[in-house]
Amino acid sequence: MHDELAAAIAAAEAGARVVRERADDIGTVRSKSFATDLVTEVDIAAGVAIARALLERDPSARLVVEEDEVYDIVGAMRGDLDGAQVWVIDPVDGTTSFVHGFPGYSVSVALLRDGHPVAGAVTDVPRSVTMSAAEGTGTALDGRPVRCSDATRLDEALLVTGFPYDRGAPLDRQLAVLAAFLRAPVHGIRRDGSAALDCCHIAAGRADGFWEYGLQPWDTAAGAILCREAGARVTDIEGREWSPTANSGIVAANPVLHELMLELVRRTSADLADQ
Repeated sequence: MHDELAAAIAAAEAGARVVRERADDIGTVRSKSFATDLVTEVDIAAGVAIARALLERDPSARLVVEEDEVYDIVGAMRGDLDGAQVWVIDPVDGTTSFVHGFPGYSVSVALLRDGHPVAGAVTDVPRSVTMSAAEGTGTALDGRPVRCSDATRLDEALLVTGFPYDRGAPLDRQLAVLAAFLRAPVHGIRRDGSAALDCCHIAAGRADGFWEYGLQPWDTAAGAILCREAGARVTDIEGREWSPTANSGIVAANPVLHELMLELVRRTSADLADQ
């Protein structure tokens, strides 16, 4: 497991170097599925750097990369999210923040076995720090052990979240849950635009709970093991354990707070469905 963790860290930091070097030269910016879902030349360049770092260690490695162009550029084999072993890569998580120069973007790399995250690393590019974890080893921030918070009440919790690209019904649902948490009340709610960093905040105890709808597996694959190894519970919105094929969102917090968050999310979603 040490070699796999080292590979995840090396790959994430290789991608981060590209992102950092190109921060003032992002090149062409285009939209993907929604006008608010952005991709830049830097996303692709960082993806190439990450893929090459992994392939240098294991030429047979199979990858799942957010940006499709990466496969052809490096000659990588596409993997399956529930395959025996696959690296899941998000070259720039928080591209909108990156484009605007807002310091809320990261590079995320995770190794999944049969859909279960076993190693991962997230580099907070603006802060130049890397959080990493492997199954059974705990979570570390630049080598220093970290743990999730022990908050056990919503009224003492700082939460983090994000907003969907689809500004129709998914946004209505998120706004309803956001209002419910604010009225709980919680200490506060923060949003920086990177789900991978949100998971890091939970793992390090900087924030107490994280929820978000409509995420992709590369957004949270590394974050899931970072949170778990730091003592947090990570599920989808329905309370099922995190998996790369779940599409109902994510809830991450220490076990006590997680249950309180999940109860409020479920109740609010049910009320919204009854309207």
